[in-house]
Amino acid sequence: MVISLNPMANASSKRIASANETALKNLELGLLIVNSLSPLLRFFLSLVTSRSFIPRKFVIFLHVVLVGGSIVTWRWFKTVGTPSRAGSGVRVGADLGGKGVIELGWDLIYMTWICTLGSAILGDWVWWLSLLIPAFASYKLFSTIRPILAMFLPGIFGPKNPQAQAQQQQAQGNAAATGGEDRPESKRQAKLKARMERGDKRVQQVQVQRNR
Repeated sequence: MVISLNPMANASSKRIASANETALKNLELGLLIVNSLSPLLRFFLSLVTSRSFIPRKFVIFLHVVLVGGSIVTWRWFKTVGTPSRAGSGVRVGADLGGKGVIELGWDLIYMTWICTLGSAILGDWVWWLSLLIPAFASYKLFSTIRPILAMFLPGIFGPKNPQAQAQQQQAQGNAAATGGEDRPESKRQAKLKARMERGDKRVQQVQVQRNR
């Protein structure tokens, strides 16, 4: 989105630019605090407990990969979320509070922070929580492409029973159109109907009086 440089700039664009600036500052501060505090906590706990200061190689690998991914995501957020000049106007950055890929980027950063600090305090087993990142990403990706898959494979990715669902909606619409006349009869009405079928004279007399 490109806006002109004048006092009447779009209020929504200004709000997005301000929110992005705040989010990027908090993100930079969070990256600094988490990655500085984690080794300090590990060192302190290695002195007071039997835990080793240096984690296992696999944990180091996960830490490097996820922290590196967080830094790359931060740089990408800074690129797409910062306003830039575009000719005679300003190109407003993408909303960093949006959904889709941006939301997955935040999930990666937050889960990395949780695993980094959690493993420093509780132990290296906390890094198993990092498996939630690809699991959630796969779920979001499937939710995004499911409507497309349903177009080609409706029997697998479509509604469970579209015919039954359509019939139910049609029945509800008919009931609403007739003012609720299709509602099931009450127990009293069912008993009176049964008596009439058996030829109960009292019920027949009441029915005759109503007809009059």
